[in-house]
Amino acid sequence: MDSVEQIALTLLILVSIIFPLTTFVHELGHALLSLFLFKEPVEIRLGKPTTKSGFKIGKLTIKVQPISGWVGYTDFKIPKDMNNSIQHASVLLSGPIFSFMLSLVCYILVAYLNLGSIPTFLIKLITQAAFVQFIITLLPIKYPSFFGGYKGMASDGYQLMQLIMRRANS
Repeated sequence: MDSVEQIALTLLILVSIIFPLTTFVHELGHALLSLFLFKEPVEIRLGKPTTKSGFKIGKLTIKVQPISGWVGYTDFKIPKDMNNSIQHASVLLSGPIFSFMLSLVCYILVAYLNLGSIPTFLIKLITQAAFVQFIITLLPIKYPSFFGGYKGMASDGYQLMQLIMRRANS
């Protein structure tokens, strides 16, 4: 396989498998802590918004629109009395923390286990994608247009910064 084919295959694997996987783990971080702290229903959406019902596990609903990219969201409700709380900040941070943990676990797997060339290659892709996701989602930014479905949305870091500023002003 020549280098152009390798690059094309790597991009295909990233977009179709790795990015959705790392996005799901990131969103699961938000969802699990939100379920634990607020006891309210939570919805994870992967891909383009869909009216499909998805599947439920207790108060968690997961909706997946196959082959629609790596965009993901978690909808959770915060009680009004906790809108500026440490719990809210914790939920915002839990997505990036799960991304970092995924990256760390994958790094350890590659460093300490002899898994063969293809699994090692795939796990290295997950390691790198999850770490980049950790960094980017912590940056206090509104995503630019090249982020596709995230265009104009606030990162977890931006939402956390807004929360801290609201708390300081109240």
